[in-house]
Amino acid sequence: MHAWVTRFALLADPTRLTLLLCIHAAGEICVSDLAVAAGLKDTTTSQALRLLRAQGLVATRRAGRVVRYRLADETVHALLHEVVAEPARL
Repeated sequence: MHAWVTRFALLADPTRLTLLLCIHAAGEICVSDLAVAAGLKDTTTSQALRLLRAQGLVATRRAGRVVRYRLADETVHALLHEVVAEPARL
């Protein structure tokens, strides 16, 4: 139960949900591209990603100096897939 409460608390924030949906659409994306896609400042994006990473929802892969983010929680990935596939039901 605690894991679901944590997931839903993270998803309840519009900024974090926007970032997760952008990552879901991109697959893997760097902070600057993610900030542009979400319409946010780099610092806002980085701060939200730090929290999402600490909670295990996203993971990173370093490619030289660039850090790319991807979804790491399969449950959240499946949930976002449903949100994208059926927006009218929400």
